[in-house]
Amino acid sequence: MTFHSLAEQTGLAVNTIKSIAHDLIGDLERTVHYETPVIMGIDEVNLAGGMRCVITNLATNNAFQMLEFRTQEHLKPFFKNLPDKEKVEWVCTDMWRPFKRSFSQYLPNARLVIDKFHVVAMASEALETERKKYQATLDKDERVKVKKSIRWLTLKRPKNLSPAEAEALEVIRQLIPNLAVAYDFKEAFYRIYDEPIKEAAMRAFEAWENTLPDDELDNFHSLAKTVHNHYEDIFAYWDSPGRITNAYTEGLNGLTKVANRMGRGYSYEIIRAKMLYAKYARKVGSGVRIVEKTGGSQTVEYGPHIPTLVEIAESGGLD
Repeated sequence: MTFHSLAEQTGLAVNTIKSIAHDLIGDLERTVHYETPVIMGIDEVNLAGGMRCVITNLATNNAFQMLEFRTQEHLKPFFKNLPDKEKVEWVCTDMWRPFKRSFSQYLPNARLVIDKFHVVAMASEALETERKKYQATLDKDERVKVKKSIRWLTLKRPKNLSPAEAEALEVIRQLIPNLAVAYDFKEAFYRIYDEPIKEAAMRAFEAWENTLPDDELDNFHSLAKTVHNHYEDIFAYWDSPGRITNAYTEGLNGLTKVANRMGRGYSYEIIRAKMLYAKYARKVGSGVRIVEKTGGSQTVEYGPHIPTLVEIAESGGLD
């Protein structure tokens, strides 16, 4: 509900409602503190007119923090002043270097792993470039036959194709053999992540790169260069516990955008509060735990449980 809608319902002035909301947020900021994650996810989201930084606890699937900006000038003080920073063992993020430069000097025990989904997405993007190029070479009849579904067919994994889609893909192979080659390279890159051990994955990448044609598929060559530029952090995926990904952080970003659409005109501060202090989501799932510490047991909070936030959003709102 927007401030204006609430003002109409209650008879209070809009500015009064805003003041009450900001007073509540101030109280929450002072009194609510979440346990520092052992496995931390970092991502950005375009929200309320700016790029924000979202931080999650990937060990418990909880929202941990949202920062107003994603610049190093904003991130470094956060990590410098983070309580119990030595607890952080893994950080999962994309290939945006300022993230790594922001936390590396302040989290002494943290190791970076590049999110798998950001890596394989580059293979799909490279295929998309090839699709657009080769689709332009079709004549009118061929375009009618394949244009409608060609994008979705080539982005799907073979195991997810229906029999009709698999047949349609064979038609594409006949009409656009060069696109079929690009599709096969996309699939071969995806299969690197199917390898069970790190050494096998590294060998699979080497074989993939060595079979790229010298004068074709420029975007796949660019992908290979990007992998080399982030080699250690990409292949850290196979060393990480449970094969860490940033899927829950991405899910939280999606929910943040939903909250933004639901309350047009909400400020960044209000949307942030809706995500970080959702009352029910803080108390369920892994939001609250009883931890045995010196002197007896203690209740600690880990933040709003992201799957619960999803359920709340699907039921009609984020309260």
